Amino acid sequence: MNLSLSRLLAPDTASLEHLAALAEGMRAAVDRVAQLMAASSAHTEDADVELTRIDTESTVRHMALLTSLRSAFITPLPRQDLYLLADGLNDAVEKVCNAGMLIIFTEQYRLPGDPLDILEILGRQADLFKDATGQFRDLDELEETWIQLQRLSKRSERLMTQWIAGMTDDLLQRNYNRQRETAHAINDAIASVRRIIVHLGSILVRES
Repeated sequence: MNLSLSRLLAPDTASLEHLAALAEGMRAAVDRVAQLMAASSAHTEDADVELTRIDTESTVRHMALLTSLRSAFITPLPRQDLYLLADGLNDAVEKVCNAGMLIIFTEQYRLPGDPLDILEILGRQADLFKDATGQFRDLDELEETWIQLQRLSKRSERLMTQWIAGMTDDLLQRNYNRQRETAHAINDAIASVRRIIVHLGSILVRES
């Protein structure tokens, strides 16, 4: 069997494909939750099933990435970095799906504009995470992606503060409590994304 040295030393790309799929799963979850906020109970019959499917597929991808890392001879980044990025993306998908489930269970389909803006940012960050999976050999390009992710993260955190501060006594106590719980669920997703960004930054510092 004739295998060139360059082929033998080429990094296995399966992990990058799994990372890109996890980022796509995050985008799918964000889009579905955003649709919920513009829907009514009559149009959410299968939303919980779809969110469960997205979350399950994300977990399967996460496990597949771990398997691929254990069997790969050479990886694009150290195995621990790839695993932590995948774990962060999987956690972000789970948190977004959980926020969607909470919206369904509490029937809060008409939320203020701030959470929709936050979801738009999370969707953009999902796209940037997918871009990042192809930039590990170009650190200047990866740094530009990291900068964009940082700016978006700060924006989403400001919007979250604005949303919570805008909750007033005009809401019935029951609705106020439900909206606060939804805000906390979406804030968990923001925190998950923040952790991925921090790890990307640590990769940039170490690999430069």
